[in-house]
Amino acid sequence: MNLEQTKADIYALYDECLENPSPFHRKLDLFIVPDYLVETVLYATGLDIHGHWVCIDNFGILHTLEQHGNPLTEARRGQIAIEKEDFIKFIDVFLQPDEVKLAGATKRTNLPLIQFMKIIEDKKFVIKELRTISSTRKKKVSRIVFHTMYKMKATK
Repeated sequence: MNLEQTKADIYALYDECLENPSPFHRKLDLFIVPDYLVETVLYATGLDIHGHWVCIDNFGILHTLEQHGNPLTEARRGQIAIEKEDFIKFIDVFLQPDEVKLAGATKRTNLPLIQFMKIIEDKKFVIKELRTISSTRKKKVSRIVFHTMYKMKATK
């Protein structure tokens, strides 16, 4: 994984989300889940994500900004608004989580949500991912897709 290129790709997708009012769907397959994380997730959740691609798409970015991007709304919840740079921090939260657990299921598709939590610079970041399997003509591509993220001041 080329981290600088990954950051540039995520920033470009973020910018496109803000600049493009037309409906579209663009996803970035970032990397395959490393073996150590497969074991961590399996132990914590019972879900096997071996061979899954880690993916972020415009739907996850837009959902996060709409639900967790307003400073006033987030302050009322005891949270801190998500900013552009936080979408890069999601990689650190995902790859080196302090905690992993199941967090229910999505409302519409009933897919399991896996929650990854990490404290970075006195802020607790929580990301939620869901597992999907996309069928192509001859092979299936399994993905763990960025669903949402929020952050709050970490308690001591």
